[in-house]
Amino acid sequence: MIPFEFASPKTLSEASREVDHKSNMALAGGTTLLDLMKLNVLTPNRVVSIAPVLGKEVRLERDTLTIEAGCTMAKLADHEAIRDAFPVIRQSLITAASPQIRNMATIGGNLLQRTRSTYFRHPDMAPPEQSFEAETEEKFWHRVDLSSAAVLGNNGRVVGTYPGDFANTVVAFDGTVHLQGPDNTRTVKARDFYRKPSEKEIQYSVDLKPGELIAAISLPVTPALKQSLYFKVRERSSYAFALASVAAGLELEGEGASATIRHAHVAFGGLGSIPWYSSAAVLALEGEPATDENFEKAAQTALAEAAPPPGNEYRVRLAERSLVRSLRRLRDVGPYTDAEIWAMQHGRAVNQS
Repeated sequence: MIPFEFASPKTLSEASREVDHKSNMALAGGTTLLDLMKLNVLTPNRVVSIAPVLGKEVRLERDTLTIEAGCTMAKLADHEAIRDAFPVIRQSLITAASPQIRNMATIGGNLLQRTRSTYFRHPDMAPPEQSFEAETEEKFWHRVDLSSAAVLGNNGRVVGTYPGDFANTVVAFDGTVHLQGPDNTRTVKARDFYRKPSEKEIQYSVDLKPGELIAAISLPVTPALKQSLYFKVRERSSYAFALASVAAGLELEGEGASATIRHAHVAFGGLGSIPWYSSAAVLALEGEPATDENFEKAAQTALAEAAPPPGNEYRVRLAERSLVRSLRRLRDVGPYTDAEIWAMQHGRAVNQS
């Protein structure tokens, strides 16, 4: 880690005047920034401590849920406004990381996680060839690590997967990002906040200008947000990134397979270069009967544009099955219970009382 200066601003506005996201970087929970500084992936000259000046409250007002950026993942997951009313939020946080990380990581920082792609986290490693569609020689696949390569939003190139979980919920349920700049504030729809990698990038970028900091996010409170779940498939329980995950919510008119889907929300994690909102799945579901056949049709439609790198084809089918399973669960049973989600995370139920 290279030497750096440390700044402790007194207000959020003062902090925003210090930060440029390049040579002067913001430190909140620090769970990713410090790791990347130790690896010399990020080498800021100045680190600006923003945790003390970020708001940490969660507010439920009328039809809007607002979460201030300094709230930790653990505090949000256990907040009384979240615990019983908004399953997908709690479940995406619980299944995201270890307790130690959840107690440190802020919601604002969590939204900005960098890819776990080897080529980003080890700067001495040679970058991969740009296009896997153009390369047909078998030897190519023996020279590159594609385990963290995106299946969606890659434009036929080797780019890293967005690794987070909570952001998938935010884009699925039409969240808004509230930004504080040096002299003004700005709001951006979460679905527009994330940008797929450009031609020379190997991970996503965000709509965040120099000096701007995430102050809060907000989500509209809808019946589908209350009838929601987060389902995550990974190589092991506890602390692992998703091979495929689904943030889903349904508002049904009627019961069972004869019900009509009034509103649907679907986003995938572990697959895209950005948190992947699936408008294709939503369009295929809304207004249709909640049948298994329509669920499977929506899943196939959602993954129709997938372009998996060699060796990752199985993740397309995995994502389709994960979506169908999630929709069936919401239709037939409802959201996962706390006992079920803790069992997914730890391999056994955990008494949280």
